[in-house]
Amino acid sequence: MRSSPPPAESVSSHSVILATGGFGGNAQLVRELIPEIADAMYFGSEGCTGAMLRIGHELGADTGYLDAYQGHGSVAIPHSIMVTWATIMHGAVLVNSLGERFGDETVGYSEYAREVLKQPGGVAWLVIDKRIDGLCRAFGDYGDLVATGGVEWWDDVDALAARIGAPARALSASVTSGQRARDGVRDVTGRTLWEAALTQPYGVIKVTGALFHTQGGLLTDGDAAVLKDGLPIAGLFAAGGAAVGISGHGPDGYLAGNGLLAALGLGHLAGRAAARTAVGSGS
Repeated sequence: MRSSPPPAESVSSHSVILATGGFGGNAQLVRELIPEIADAMYFGSEGCTGAMLRIGHELGADTGYLDAYQGHGSVAIPHSIMVTWATIMHGAVLVNSLGERFGDETVGYSEYAREVLKQPGGVAWLVIDKRIDGLCRAFGDYGDLVATGGVEWWDDVDALAARIGAPARALSASVTSGQRARDGVRDVTGRTLWEAALTQPYGVIKVTGALFHTQGGLLTDGDAAVLKDGLPIAGLFAAGGAAVGISGHGPDGYLAGNGLLAALGLGHLAGRAAARTAVGSGS
């Protein structure tokens, strides 16, 4: 026997703060608003289904930067563990199944997600060495990946190429990019940051690009009040993923902590403004 849904309950309040997250967990909205990342693994909260857009639409609220998001170019598969981008900053490279690098990895982990997804099969291989492995052991996620066998070690380029299924010649050119750059040869991708050259044995991690969370949403003012036609809607505020962040369009403007800033900063502003509204109403 199917039970009846609980009756609707109405609660009156002088202020409402929308803290429902973004819409990364809503595949349909992602495909509609951010098609370039629609086929990526989603690595965020399942509760971020875009409720703020539905509520905002009903109220005629202003929205903006709905194409903005945080991506990540190295989530290990099939382990679904994020590989710290510190590997790249210490000198690692990303290659595709052809053994070729496909860009300057140091542009950032957010924007590199879409580059990884453009590769055959939407996957890439992160190549490190023992020095990088030692430097990254302090990261909990990386330690978890090591513990699950997500980092494979191979003695030389030929063995690594056989594992990836890539031509050894192309792969050799990729893994020696750092050494050539340090010898004064301009890198073909324009990468200039090479902490050190990779040395054998080589560690390899199979990765894909992922969507972490969206960065667009409801437009707000300096009090985190939701706007309609540029003016605040009385008593309605938004914070965190429900509101527009500071990343701009696409994934390129994301910096580490942008999402936390929208949650903490706008949450603080919304809380103060909501409290003033309650006091002003005599509640």
